[in-house]
Amino acid sequence: MAEEQFVQMYVRDFATLAARAEAGSEVEVMVQKRVSDLRAHATLMDARKDPGHLAAVSERLLVESRRSHVQALRTADDPAAAAMRREAFLVRVAQLLAA
Repeated sequence: MAEEQFVQMYVRDFATLAARAEAGSEVEVMVQKRVSDLRAHATLMDARKDPGHLAAVSERLLVESRRSHVQALRTADDPAAAAMRREAFLVRVAQLLAA
């Protein structure tokens, strides 16, 4: 079973990047770097602990993508559109990890 703190750390990082992207920042380079870091770290964690860390983060990102009570969404001009963009961002990252 994947370490919960590991999963939470990476999900929080990607959720933060989603918020930055919504605010207009260019985050693609940071996303690619964080995905690379995650893959390397997951390989280490799988070897030292139990396997499945990368898959656990990917699955949790899909769950996180459906959260709609995030502060950034409540304060957006169009919360529904912001929620759809956030979901698309996190789903895309989850798919990158699953590939």
